[in-house]
Amino acid sequence: MIMKKLILLLLFIPLVSFGQGSKLKAYLDCRCDQNFLKQQTSFLEHVRDQNLADIEIFILDLRNSNGTRSFEIKIDGNNEYQEISSSVLVSGYANDTSSTLRDKLLNKLKLALVPFLDKANYNIKVDVDSNFDDLSVNDDKWKSWVFELSGSYNDDKEETRKTNRYELEFEVDKLTQDWRIGMEIKRNESKGKFFSNDNVYTSSRKTTSFSGRVVRSVSDHFSAGVFLGAYQNTYENIDFNRYIAPAIEYSFYPYKDVLSKEITLAYRIGVGKRNYIEKTIYGYEKQKLSSQTLSLNVRFRQKWGNISSYLNATQFLNDGTKKRFSLRSDLDLRVYEGLAVRFSGNINLIREQYSLVAVSNSIEELLLEQRQIATDYKTNFSVGISYTFGSIYNSVINTRL
Repeated sequence: MIMKKLILLLLFIPLVSFGQGSKLKAYLDCRCDQNFLKQQTSFLEHVRDQNLADIEIFILDLRNSNGTRSFEIKIDGNNEYQEISSSVLVSGYANDTSSTLRDKLLNKLKLALVPFLDKANYNIKVDVDSNFDDLSVNDDKWKSWVFELSGSYNDDKEETRKTNRYELEFEVDKLTQDWRIGMEIKRNESKGKFFSNDNVYTSSRKTTSFSGRVVRSVSDHFSAGVFLGAYQNTYENIDFNRYIAPAIEYSFYPYKDVLSKEITLAYRIGVGKRNYIEKTIYGYEKQKLSSQTLSLNVRFRQKWGNISSYLNATQFLNDGTKKRFSLRSDLDLRVYEGLAVRFSGNINLIREQYSLVAVSNSIEELLLEQRQIATDYKTNFSVGISYTFGSIYNSVINTRL
């Protein structure tokens, strides 16, 4: 109840300041501008390890499909503060700058710290603006629709090679508590020339795509939607592919907990038609395909570390032997004071390369990656370890040189 009142109070708080003789030791975990937050919360003594802290601050973030960014600030107490915890939400808007968003984050962080600072006998000063007439009203003339146009061009030259690439994108999104609607159109093309003695080798790739989705929130645990799209991809030997696929998803945790924990199971079934640039190894120039996909997504961001894993299994209904299995996982664990280990890897088992061309690839096409080649699998794996020791304090900000 206290936190609810404080959250309402934040709407009218432009400034919060604190004073105290002995500082609280705080551990901050955030994929954000940590230097800024530490600088603006100098009333805390920031330490490098959570086991050394009086309070642990975890800021969890989520990037929405419309380009906005949301945060959940969770603070847990240790030692004499272990009976206290607080959490607040920070919502960003499409037109927020990085400076505006970090100011919002700072204000909500100060708000979430109040119960801990009060127990620590800080001298808390709050300026309250009670001018309700200045508060914005929910009169969004765009009705939650967000539009984005973007483009880029890259040119790279050396004595023996030159490459250039451009990309254009148009995106439309609408996010509400009940609906997630989006559309995306992309076009990119890359060209290259490579010089060796008197020989000139050229490469070219083109991709054009359209994708759309309409997703409806059914309950705190269920969602249903439909996906459709079309694309052309010279690397995959696709001249024109179009598809439509309805889907349903179940979340084992309420969707509101997505920033800290998420386990979802989704099923999608769809049909599509393909036109190939060249005849495939199966003798097709065009083909109608139907498939089903089962996806499991697991993500946790907790005090002990982060886990992210995505499992995807696809089977083509035209031929049950044609299938694809993929697993991608990232694991970041805090083992002990200052000791952290990281694992990352993915594996793809491929049994469905329908679009492979019938003719053999030349050595130039292989080296320049002009065409997709036959393979049964793709894998990569990485592991890392770090150990930090020494002074426990981590409050000083110094960016010189």
